[in-house]
Amino acid sequence: MKKINIGIIGLGVIGQRLIPTFLKHERTNIVGVYDIDSDIMRQVTEKFDLRPVNAYEELIDDESIDMIYIAVPPQFHHELAIKVLDAGKHVFCEKPLAGTIEEAEDMCKRANESGLLHGMNFPLYYNFGYDYIKTCLKDDVFGQIKRIELNAVFPVWPRPWQQNKWIDTRQEGGFTREIFTHFIQLIHDSFGDIQLLNYHVRHDDPSKSENELIAVGQIDDIKVLFNGLVGVNEKEDLRLIIRGEKASVELVNWRDVYLTKDQEKIQVEPVATDATYNLIDAFYKAIDGEENNLVSFDHGLKATKIVETLLL
Repeated sequence: MKKINIGIIGLGVIGQRLIPTFLKHERTNIVGVYDIDSDIMRQVTEKFDLRPVNAYEELIDDESIDMIYIAVPPQFHHELAIKVLDAGKHVFCEKPLAGTIEEAEDMCKRANESGLLHGMNFPLYYNFGYDYIKTCLKDDVFGQIKRIELNAVFPVWPRPWQQNKWIDTRQEGGFTREIFTHFIQLIHDSFGDIQLLNYHVRHDDPSKSENELIAVGQIDDIKVLFNGLVGVNEKEDLRLIIRGEKASVELVNWRDVYLTKDQEKIQVEPVATDATYNLIDAFYKAIDGEENNLVSFDHGLKATKIVETLLL
C-alpha cells in the first residue's frame, strides 16, 4: 500500500497531539517537521524520531511530499496555504481557516481552483456525537426542531494546558475561534447555514480575547443561540443542545451524549471511535480518489464568516 508522504509545519499543542495519530495510520510517512521554536522542534523530533528541517520552505519545496499539515497560529494560515498549493501539494489546515474573512475566502478560492485536496482539522465531525445527531435527524427522533443552543463556561481563558503567545489575543485567540468554530461547522452541516440576527461581545481588556459572547442566529424557522462566558467559579462546561418537539439531544464536553424523551433524560451508550484517525483516513481516501467525507476549506470558510462577524 502506497505511503502518503507528509510534512508538518507547526509543533504547538495541537500539532503535537496529531502526530501520534498520524503515525498510527499505516499509510503515513512523516518526511519532516518544522517549528519556529528550535527547542520545541528538538523535543518533538527526539520524542517521535522525526526529521527536523531548518526552514518550512524545505518541506514545501520537497517534491516527495504529497501533503502538508499547517498547525501554526491563524494569522499565518493564508500565506502558508497559498505557498503549499502553489507547490502542487495537498493542504491540511488547522481551524479557524484564516485570520480574516478575506483571507479565508482567498484560500478557499485558490484551493478549489488548484484541483488539489484541502481539508480542515474538525475532528468533532468524525466523532460518535455527530453520528448520533445525524441518525436522530434521519430517524425523525426530534420531530420539529424548536431550538439549537451552544453554551460554554470557562473558569479561565486560556486554559492551563493551552498557554501560548496568541491564544488570548483579540486578533487570533478566544473561545469563539478555538471552540465554537467546531460546533458552528457541525450545525451548518446538519441543519443549514446560520444567519446572525444580533450579538453582544465583551472584552475586559481591549487587546485580549473575548470574556463573554451572547448571540442569536436563525436557520429557516429555527433559532440558534450562542452563550459563552469566561471567569466563573465553575468547571469548564460545553454543551450543544438540539431541542425538538418529540426529543432533545445534548452533546456535552465533546463526547458525552444525552437523550431526553418523554421528559426522561438518559445517557446514550457511546460507540468507540478515534475521530482524529478517521479524519486522517478521510484525507488519505480523498488522495486515492475513494469515497470520503473530508471536511474542506469550503466548510471552514462558512464557519469563519460566522465567527469573524461575531468578533468584529
